[in-house]
Amino acid sequence: MTHPKDYLLSLLTLSILLCPVAATAEQNTSLFELSLEDLLNMQVITASKQEESLRDTNVSISVISRQQIEQFGAHRLYEILERVVSVNSNYGVLTAIATRGSKPWTGILQHLGLINGRPFGNLTGVHSLYTSIPISSIERIEYIRGPGSVLYGTNAYQGVFNIITRKPQSDGLEAYQSATYGSFGTQIVEGSYLYKKDDFNAALHLLYTDVDGWDAKTLDPTTQTTFSKKAFQTEKTLHLDLNYKALSLSHFRSLQDRFANFWDAPQERYLPWSKRHPSTLTNLSYKHRFDSRWQLDSHYTNIDKVMEWSSNGLADSFTRIKSPLNIRLLELNLSGDLSEQTTLLIGATYEHRRVYKASTVPDAKERYASIYGQIKYAFTPDLSIELGGQYVTSIALANNIDNQNDFIPRLGLIYHINDLWTFKLRHAKAFRHPSSGERTIETPGIQKGTPDLNSETINTTEAQLFYQTGNKLFTTTVYTSKEQDLILLKPSADPNFALENKNSGEISSYGIELEYKHQLTSNLYTELSAAHQRNKDDIGNHNINLSPNNSIKVGLAYDNMQWRVGAYLLSNSKYHDNILFDPNRELVNPAATGYDWLTLKLSRQFSVNRDNTLTLSLELKNLLDETVYQPNDTPVFYPLNTLPAREGLSAFLSVSYQY
Repeated sequence: MTHPKDYLLSLLTLSILLCPVAATAEQNTSLFELSLEDLLNMQVITASKQEESLRDTNVSISVISRQQIEQFGAHRLYEILERVVSVNSNYGVLTAIATRGSKPWTGILQHLGLINGRPFGNLTGVHSLYTSIPISSIERIEYIRGPGSVLYGTNAYQGVFNIITRKPQSDGLEAYQSATYGSFGTQIVEGSYLYKKDDFNAALHLLYTDVDGWDAKTLDPTTQTTFSKKAFQTEKTLHLDLNYKALSLSHFRSLQDRFANFWDAPQERYLPWSKRHPSTLTNLSYKHRFDSRWQLDSHYTNIDKVMEWSSNGLADSFTRIKSPLNIRLLELNLSGDLSEQTTLLIGATYEHRRVYKASTVPDAKERYASIYGQIKYAFTPDLSIELGGQYVTSIALANNIDNQNDFIPRLGLIYHINDLWTFKLRHAKAFRHPSSGERTIETPGIQKGTPDLNSETINTTEAQLFYQTGNKLFTTTVYTSKEQDLILLKPSADPNFALENKNSGEISSYGIELEYKHQLTSNLYTELSAAHQRNKDDIGNHNINLSPNNSIKVGLAYDNMQWRVGAYLLSNSKYHDNILFDPNRELVNPAATGYDWLTLKLSRQFSVNRDNTLTLSLELKNLLDETVYQPNDTPVFYPLNTLPAREGLSAFLSVSYQY
């Protein structure tokens, strides 16, 4: 059987050899061929499921373009997302994203990832997508900071991001391919192949990643000696997207294997846990346009995920955790203009969730239904309001639990002060349903579920001042949030279990976000963001989420159509001690101080002929060679203070070819 990496390498080589006779497309657009004004005037769709400008969008949304990704570099999705204001990443056992100071472990289930508008991270979290999406497939990313449940339901809690993939722009074949080799035995091969003919277009995106791993170093407290394990990871991804007129079919399949255990003491009793996570998303959509004003969108989405933990046989005989999950989602929404001043969106969903053949969770089926709507009315060309809400109810829950329901409102105001300045005010609520696993899990001696758990909820109020010219964008946002009924592991009253899932506690938070983008000249571009946040629980403990209170992010890019240079600095203030989670946790590893993460990408483009481009790139990460540890926010699993979080200084050489 041909190895996926060998297949992709052969495909890349063959494409280069055949490039003179292949169908061609336009040469890749540099960051500065599209002015910042063009980028800012892109229509975004994630905020309201309808196209609108950044200026007219009533959410805190950031857009990362294809050009920015190429300029500043990245090999994995989380490296791109962490450049968004108020967003931080955590490698850990499961890669996680934190927004506005959210806690990484719970944040796994409190962020919703979309691929072309369809949910990938529903219920089980989006953590596998952070490394499995081919970077070459991304056209842009739209990231909503704050609640998004009115339109997207459960898990759209702290943040929602939508990965919009490349589509062919003209008839013929386009190809984007790259191979990367570098530190820690890294090998990455990926390609995006786009084809268009009249009303039919297709896109095939492929990824193969094999990383031997950086040294995750920790201390054996029994001997006071340091030992390390390789944080290995492999990824295999295929994403096929077919479109004919108003009908589209998409299939995303990834298989992830990765290192999944940082610490067991003493060292000689270390168990080499690893995680395998196959994930599949299949979506069928049809859009029917009644006339120039009204459109019906219908979607059927099927999600299959399995999380399986293995210890290479050392402990699998008595502990093997495997949890398959299937989600089927049917959604219809109607959108259009009631008048010149009024737009309307209404929709409904039906969702079937099934856990089966899981190791410690009984087989369970649950069904939910919801209706949602949003209306936007312009009193004047400069003043508009937006009202929305979703009502969601369970139809059947595990163990015949009584049905539960939630109503989630959203309202906002937009006022265009003049041609440059806009004021936005918004209040929104979001929720996360407890999973059937959280209700029914039974791991002897460790954890039990609670059948009658309520949904977690968050209420957020925010105000934003938005400024835009042809070459500048500036926003300042202040927000306050309150979370209730958080689902946390607490000591159990049942002597057969140490821990139990419970709705417990509240968290209040507030913060300020600054975002600035400026195209200084036709060749020089910069972006800057800064964020400050604070949080506390209902009994007055501060910094309960452990995240840094302050962060600054700066990017500087130069492009003269042959040479590209992009430098990016992420600077975080210190993290907080996890002693609030477990007063008995062991002080083992170095404290989680702040760190400065500096990357540099240098690229040289060569024109093979009029339309084909070969690019050589050198990417350096962690140029300051910082040693990074982050707080362990799961001391119930790892009873220590911090975990190794990121690799040291590293270098990567890439060759890419497009035609």
